[in-house]
Amino acid sequence: MKVRKISSRLRPIWTSVKLLSKVLFVIGLFVAIFSYAMFQGGFVSWFLFYSMATLVILMLVYALIPLGSFEIERNTGEGAVPSGSEWKAELTIRRKWAFPFLYLSVEDDMEEGLRKQMPPHAAKNIFYPTIKKELHFTYGVPELKRGQYNLLGVHLSTSDMFGLFQKKKFVPIKENLLVYPKYHEIERWSAYEKHESETMLSSQDFVEDMTSIAGAREYVPGDKMTSIDWKVTARTNKLMTKEFEEYIGQNFLIVFNNHIPDDRFATLDAYEKGIELVTSIIMYAYKKRLQVGLWTLGKERTLFDLDSGGDHQKKMVTHLSHIQPDYDSNFAAKLYDAEDKIPAGATVILVSAELTDDLLNRVKILVSRRVQVYFGLMDKGNQTDSWEQKRFEELKRIGAEAYLLSGGNLDDEVTTYEGD
Repeated sequence: MKVRKISSRLRPIWTSVKLLSKVLFVIGLFVAIFSYAMFQGGFVSWFLFYSMATLVILMLVYALIPLGSFEIERNTGEGAVPSGSEWKAELTIRRKWAFPFLYLSVEDDMEEGLRKQMPPHAAKNIFYPTIKKELHFTYGVPELKRGQYNLLGVHLSTSDMFGLFQKKKFVPIKENLLVYPKYHEIERWSAYEKHESETMLSSQDFVEDMTSIAGAREYVPGDKMTSIDWKVTARTNKLMTKEFEEYIGQNFLIVFNNHIPDDRFATLDAYEKGIELVTSIIMYAYKKRLQVGLWTLGKERTLFDLDSGGDHQKKMVTHLSHIQPDYDSNFAAKLYDAEDKIPAGATVILVSAELTDDLLNRVKILVSRRVQVYFGLMDKGNQTDSWEQKRFEELKRIGAEAYLLSGGNLDDEVTTYEGD
């Protein structure tokens, strides 16, 4: 810490020393040429002196005159755009007085994640000698990736022709860019249409129905211990679990598997298509004014309760905009830990880029508890193994609605499995 404090204190002194040394060097050069012209004489010597004197004066002017005050505007259009769209930013640089600079370098500073999506030095431009008071330049990204990015400010720099006196300035212009997942308009959805024909319960009936016990069933491995009906267990001499009345309504809980097994292109693409699918369902639910919740389970667990409305939709889509896949988590274990939070009567929509034995067992348990489960498995093409295909067929046999999807739309179901 002491070394850092000392260096920060010495930095202004060191900068002043460097500037003074450069000025002394220029003055020394000027004196040397003048002495040469005085002793040598002749046209050539004095021509060299006056030429160098002009350059020296210009260098000293660049050294003494500050870079000046600039007014910079950045126009990026809307602050939120869908992924895959083209994005452009226009910088406008205004200065109060038109002192002619040799050049002016302008570079927009931003997060590395956004910079990597552009061609090299796309956000940088050099303006050569001009007396214009207003300058413009435009740069952009041909195809934005999902994420949340920060634009920080603009770097300005210039110098003399020999690079001895450099002037730099940073103008902070903070701006956020939200690139939300691309989504697809869902025209028809059997899960909603099935529930739309059901009779809706009143709020009072819903509370009574949700807290009333319909009966008991035999214990299934994975059931919570708090749900065991000890009286019935003692009477039947079998481990029995309480069973509640099922509420059938237009409530959908989307559970997204944020874990992926590898970082191959097909797997990452399936993960992104899964996010598109989840976003499509959220937008559909918002349009139909349905109650919808979202869980993203991985190394980090984020739970959005069932709700409706614009604010709820915005929070979920913003979350989906910046989440990144993880490789060191167990989705089935995370789902087990959160199962007791599944609202009674809600339809569970599982979206995943993988289907493991543990996940299959968890779905079996949910189905055995009479939970309506829709499983959207994102297709990885020929990188899907035969074991995953067998697990997928098992999903259908146990009563889950299973879909193998090639894109972020419910209409993109794959009719033939490409796994080995």
